[in-house]
Amino acid sequence: MNKKKKSFKTKIRSNKKKSNRENYFEKNKPIIIFLIKFFITFAILELIIITIDLSLLTNLIASIISDFLKISYSNNILFTDSTNFIVTNSCTGLVSAAILASITLPLKRVSLKKRIFITLGGGLLILIANIPRVGLVVASSFLGLNTNLVHELTWFLMSGLVVIIWYYGLKFIQKENDFSKFI
Repeated sequence: MNKKKKSFKTKIRSNKKKSNRENYFEKNKPIIIFLIKFFITFAILELIIITIDLSLLTNLIASIISDFLKISYSNNILFTDSTNFIVTNSCTGLVSAAILASITLPLKRVSLKKRIFITLGGGLLILIANIPRVGLVVASSFLGLNTNLVHELTWFLMSGLVVIIWYYGLKFIQKENDFSKFI
């Protein structure tokens, strides 16, 4: 009889655990779906960014920075006394724009037209803001600073810009303060 009670209690506990797990996933289902859509969107955009030829854009960024900093360049390579900098596809600002697209496009209750507007308008702002960011990384080499550290720090600032554009873009377009409705 003792064994039956233990067995019954064990079944109740395992059912409670299963029930808690199911409740957790049911409760967080919108967030989980949003995250899946985010990662799929970002993976596709990142794959596109790293595989297509963006030499026109990388060369343009190198040209603008070389004119501003009065340094020489060739195509997408910037030459300084201490080192050379290669402007790659990942340096164009498109990765940050892809993050913005990945957090904007999967939203619910926002029309596709508005999501595309936030993505394209915000993406343009990001591309423009990215040029001084890359210039700052190159200029930091003149000051003897660790350019890798400056690169990482400025990338975090760009990530903050992505969040600000997303937040205020939604707030302006949707006139909504509770963003949980969009996920």
